[in-house]
Amino acid sequence: MKKLLSILGVCGLVGMSANLTACDKPNNNENGNGNKPDKPWIPQQPPENSNWKLITSVIGEGNTGKTYIGIFGSKTNWNIIDWKGIEGEGKWHLYEYKSIYRWDGEGEPEIPTVDNKTGKITDWKE
Repeated sequence: MKKLLSILGVCGLVGMSANLTACDKPNNNENGNGNKPDKPWIPQQPPENSNWKLITSVIGEGNTGKTYIGIFGSKTNWNIIDWKGIEGEGKWHLYEYKSIYRWDGEGEPEIPTVDNKTGKITDWKE
């Protein structure tokens, strides 16, 4: 009798574990990638010979008098803003920027166009 109960117990456990592994895991992410993590943000490089330069550190950038743009947002709502680099002012810390660019050209730049769904610049407006 004990052997029969042992065999039934083992068969029950094996059957239950097979059922658990066969179950579909629900999609617990809202990003549409299933259970995959979001891809890391890679800043976009300006076109070659462009007057826009990607800023990788804001140290020393506070008093240049140049125009900066910052891209911020997430998943489906991206924005771009511009400001002048004036000491004591600027918007370095107002948003968690994904990318910051500086205009090194002459005169006032036109602000590039950003795709609201991807955060990528679609027209650099040189």
